[in-house]
Amino acid sequence: MLHPSPANAIYVEVILPLALPQVYTYFVPEEWAQQVQFGVRVEVQFGKNKIYSAVVVNVIQGGNEHTQKSKPILAILDDVPIITNIQYQLWQWLAAYYTCTLGEVMSAALPANLKLASETQIVVSPLYDPNIKGLSDKEFMVMEALNHNKSLTTDQLRDLLQQKSVYSILKGLLDKKLVYLKEDLQEKYKPKTISCVRLREPFDVEENLSEAFELVKKSERQTNALMAYLQIGRSQEHIRKKDLYKAGGNVDSTVLNAMSKKGIFELYDREVSRLGSYEEEVVEKFPLSEQQERAIGEIEQQFEEKNVVLLHGVTGSGKTRVFIELIQKIIDRGEQVLYLLPEIALTTQIVQRLQRIFGDQIVVYHSRVSNNDRVEMWKEVKAGKPIILAARSGIFLPFQNLKFIVVDEEHDPSYKQNDPNPRYQGRDTAIYLAALHDAKVLLGTATPSLESYQNTIWKKYGLVEMKERFGGLAMPKIEIIDIKEETKRKTMKSIFSSAMISELEAALERKEQIILFQNRRGYSPVLQCVTCGWHQECVHCDVSLTYHKFYDRLKCHYCGFTMSIPEACPACGVVGLHLQGFGTEKIEDELKIFLPDATIARMDLDTVRSKNSLLRLMTDFEEKRIDILVGTQMVTKGLDFENVGIVGILSADQLLQFPDFRAGERAFQLMTQVSGRAGRKHKQGKVLIQTYNPAHPVIREVIANDFDTFFTREITERKQFSYPPFIRLIRITLKHKRTDILNRGAKVYEKVLKHKLGDWVIGPAIPYISRVRGQYLLDFIIKIDREGKKVRYAKQTIRLAGNQMKMTEGCSGVRVNVDVDPM
Repeated sequence: MLHPSPANAIYVEVILPLALPQVYTYFVPEEWAQQVQFGVRVEVQFGKNKIYSAVVVNVIQGGNEHTQKSKPILAILDDVPIITNIQYQLWQWLAAYYTCTLGEVMSAALPANLKLASETQIVVSPLYDPNIKGLSDKEFMVMEALNHNKSLTTDQLRDLLQQKSVYSILKGLLDKKLVYLKEDLQEKYKPKTISCVRLREPFDVEENLSEAFELVKKSERQTNALMAYLQIGRSQEHIRKKDLYKAGGNVDSTVLNAMSKKGIFELYDREVSRLGSYEEEVVEKFPLSEQQERAIGEIEQQFEEKNVVLLHGVTGSGKTRVFIELIQKIIDRGEQVLYLLPEIALTTQIVQRLQRIFGDQIVVYHSRVSNNDRVEMWKEVKAGKPIILAARSGIFLPFQNLKFIVVDEEHDPSYKQNDPNPRYQGRDTAIYLAALHDAKVLLGTATPSLESYQNTIWKKYGLVEMKERFGGLAMPKIEIIDIKEETKRKTMKSIFSSAMISELEAALERKEQIILFQNRRGYSPVLQCVTCGWHQECVHCDVSLTYHKFYDRLKCHYCGFTMSIPEACPACGVVGLHLQGFGTEKIEDELKIFLPDATIARMDLDTVRSKNSLLRLMTDFEEKRIDILVGTQMVTKGLDFENVGIVGILSADQLLQFPDFRAGERAFQLMTQVSGRAGRKHKQGKVLIQTYNPAHPVIREVIANDFDTFFTREITERKQFSYPPFIRLIRITLKHKRTDILNRGAKVYEKVLKHKLGDWVIGPAIPYISRVRGQYLLDFIIKIDREGKKVRYAKQTIRLAGNQMKMTEGCSGVRVNVDVDPM
């Protein structure tokens, strides 16, 4: 459509939430000329039929021959910008650095409710009241239609209302919480619950308390519980179970259950939303130790010269308390703080601790929060909320006065986004975000990544160390159990050494709790025929299926495919297939045989799929209703329990025998982190490591808690064989369901890459797992010097090679995934 294009005509450049390599230009009709501005969303038509909400990133005065052909915008959806200039600068950097499109960055950055499209499904909110007043005629018509249909798309709304622009109406209904997007109900957020106690009628009035004491007079523990309840009730409205356990001395769950049966106490779960106001009492911060005060002083001194400081403190040294003190100073100046954690769901103790200190000054932002709540948080941050506690996606929020970023557990691979685009590193992106805001970054960890520690040697980052545990507590004693020797002596008890079982029995006798670590879930990772060697693989992926005893099924951990166990070997017909190896499910099962009186629980992806199940498990362990917790690397993150006496690592070799240049680093980090869960409060703990190779250098360095030796050895190898941090890596993966098309595309891609980049290119090569979800894979690795010009040239070549391959006949369907700085 041609339209007038005088010198004062207005056009906008917009980003669409699609994987498109450019911005698009639209004409602004005269009635919206005064409203349009950077950062607002506009409703636009893209292609013949698709309608999207796009973000305005540039307003252009006056047109030309090209802009005369542009389509008009259909509506403006916002009165004020939803993004800031700094956010857009971050988006541009992410797209350039991680070799993706602005549209892909926009899709990752914005909550779903802010990026509507033709296919968006709308459903009625459970909160909708048919008698509600104040709706416009069109809003009422939409709600009536939704009451008669399970869901409607925005295209169906257009047909219903007989108009092209419907997003402004939909936005109004979303703001009023009368409708949800369909995915909202699929990831419904469940608030945190706290186990509490209250008096039942008639004992909830003072005159009848004497009758309650009469009922418990024969039990000293029950009398103590009632007295503790009354004592706590003077200062708290809601009495938590764990507060009663502490105040009552010898009070535990059996006492409370007995009093519940007598009708004195009522036990209930009280909901405490992590997103609304924080209702718990805000507590005072405990005093700083000498080491913590010194660390704070050194950090502040380093910040005078450096923008990034690495705080290297051993497990249990009190790093979180240092973070809290520095955060307090920032918010006292009226500035904002971003506190990043690798996985919010696995760090509930830190979340609770910060909320107890800062109360309503904190907002918690992560993927398990519903879309409506995420939009509200987006607005709160834009309005200046002081503290934002978030997973890696928190970097995308619209900060107004960000001056301090804490990246806790900076080494954690969870900061890396693996799929889909942008495949960004949350820690590195946070450092760039801080530069845009002129803010400081504090990286905290007990096991620094080699890249971060090398940056301190190059004087790019400052370094502050905390080498002692808080309160002078000794580091856990680490013992190695040589299972090769025990196997020779035939003293192994299934997957446990005799020494391990003896230590576990002794710990249980001392009423201590135990954590056992095995970084593999399921019962057994391989089902194999001992006669011909056949093993059951996934039909969609080139990986062995893992047996899960609870479901009595074989399951693929890559695509989710499941099947029953074959009765006989499909290759040779022999009956009686053999399960090899062990995962967390088998450990739990075998423990019940050797320690029948222990209460055992498991923490892995199979048992904590919902947020509530994780919170319940952690609460039960904290309140000592669980004796032994078996888990994957989940147990290494954020757990701080005072009664853990023993930590067991059941297969250290499995961590070390992975075909990856980071295997040693990962193993050292995981073993050190899980070891740090032992003896964190009152006494020294013990760590037991089962291994076939006690002389392995990483294991010796974990025993000695010797990060310096570990770092020196690993960094020397990295330098010798040209790996990060001395060079930059880019991994390119080509995918297609047919190998002939994949190979043809790879030849075109290889020709361009090697012509332009030469020896920098390694591959193509078949990766360790060569097929995933029915797609065959080929990998290229590009190794480049750290020089910025060379890196930019390599990325330009990658785009060129991709375009060349797409234009080759028959190769347009080959997918290209580019992973800059792969983890």
